[in-house]
Amino acid sequence: MNLKLKRTLEFFAIVLVTVVVALSSPLNPWASNVFTDVQNDILSIAHSVKEGYLAYVELDGHYGPVVYEFYGLGYLLTETHIVQFVMETVLVFFTILYMYKTAKLYTSEIFAFITTALLSVFGWGAFTHAGAEELMFFLLVLAGYHVSSQLKAGFLSHHTYLLAIELGLVFFLQTGYVWIWVGILLFFAVKFKVNDIENKAYRSFFFSILEGLATVAIPMGLYLWYFKNASAFIKQVVVYNMQNLGTLKEGLQIIVGSPWIAIVALFVVVIIVKALSDNTVVDLCCWLGIIVFAIVVIALQGENLPSYLQLSKALYVVPVASAFSFVDKLLGLKVEDSSN
Repeated sequence: MNLKLKRTLEFFAIVLVTVVVALSSPLNPWASNVFTDVQNDILSIAHSVKEGYLAYVELDGHYGPVVYEFYGLGYLLTETHIVQFVMETVLVFFTILYMYKTAKLYTSEIFAFITTALLSVFGWGAFTHAGAEELMFFLLVLAGYHVSSQLKAGFLSHHTYLLAIELGLVFFLQTGYVWIWVGILLFFAVKFKVNDIENKAYRSFFFSILEGLATVAIPMGLYLWYFKNASAFIKQVVVYNMQNLGTLKEGLQIIVGSPWIAIVALFVVVIIVKALSDNTVVDLCCWLGIIVFAIVVIALQGENLPSYLQLSKALYVVPVASAFSFVDKLLGLKVEDSSN
């Protein structure tokens, strides 16, 4: 098939899934705008920020400024939710795109699309329980792509840089999830050392992390300094979220009680079968460890809303795509060579 035609078909397939997902949004102007209490609070604070009130000083709130500024931008042109809906739809499009790009590293284009559709369409409505988790899902999907790319190709400075940017954004979004990125970067620090990469490349790894953190920290630091609410942010967001983590047992009961957890068991089977078939499974074993660690972090988040549970699905792209790789073999399909 002509490459240009194939890329066009891929684009429209992703747009199709995006439209299906976007229809479930309460921001959808063609549906009844029924918001949860959490969403109402976020939208109210975002509107007040747009009007000039200071978050964490004149307004209460326990999400980071990234959340309030994102939704606040939607009020700049209109008092309706149409701009917010467009912004959300763009966010969903890139979320779907990077789920697909990650899946394509492990299976053919056809099953990469099926993987993406399965994990995005079903249950997405649960993200309407809270505003931050939809943004978190996007960042976790991006992290999955950066992790997979480096597990496949080795150290790539731009992927490490972007992982560090995501860590910074999560810190200013929903601080409790930041440990997922901390754990991932520590994992790569150990892995690259064990792999004995060149000293120059290893130094570049840490320099990329510092660059990524600075990219977020400098503008956000100036933002908090200018509005004189840095100390209030630390108290009401960072300290609050760290002190209000839930219990691991209660969180795991919700995640393990979901049918989606069966994907983790399936992934273990996939790894065993591939290992017995003399396939390289080091990257898959690394992914299994990352999934378990991330599930623990997600389980520790307070309240354990259904939207928290849905976050774990961002981690399941690789397991589902790896399972479909067996079907690829039966059908004679191949994984496309991807440039990272």
